[in-house]
Amino acid sequence: MSGPPCSGKSTVGAALADALTTAGHGRIHLEVDALFELLFPQSDRNRDDRLRAYAGAHLLARMFVDGGETVVLECTYARRDQRASLLEALAGSAAPLWVVEFFVTPDEAVSRFRERRQATDLDEALVRERAEAFPYFDDARRMQSSSGTPEEHAQSIVRWLRQDPLPVDQEAWAQAGRGWN
Repeated sequence: MSGPPCSGKSTVGAALADALTTAGHGRIHLEVDALFELLFPQSDRNRDDRLRAYAGAHLLARMFVDGGETVVLECTYARRDQRASLLEALAGSAAPLWVVEFFVTPDEAVSRFRERRQATDLDEALVRERAEAFPYFDDARRMQSSSGTPEEHAQSIVRWLRQDPLPVDQEAWAQAGRGWN
């Protein structure tokens, strides 16, 4: 699951993990933000720490995938390096990669940001910029985050997965990310 900050990834990710559990699948939900806080509580959220948090999440995801689990991996995935890190961790795995992207308008993202009560390195201007410039991928499953509840989105994703959708072209998805500016 990917998308700009404040697009609903975390809440839908938790609902999706719950929905998959009730559907008889493994319940593994990995949030890069939560892992980042656990691994680097004193970080200034620099690029190297961010990439190490992504790499850690990806290694955990691979471990669970190799154990036969379905993994809901929730990260922003705006950057090529972040996407490439996932592909590196999945190299040699037969597991498909499905990407669900959450769309949020800049105004909605800022409104949600104002309601958050967690520590962050973001401010309203950055949230707006990231919502405006997020590199969406045409072959990903796109969801309008304001068009339903997290549970409704999770059920929609479960129905979609039951249709056995084609996985994304991993290399094309990685290349569609943004570089670091």
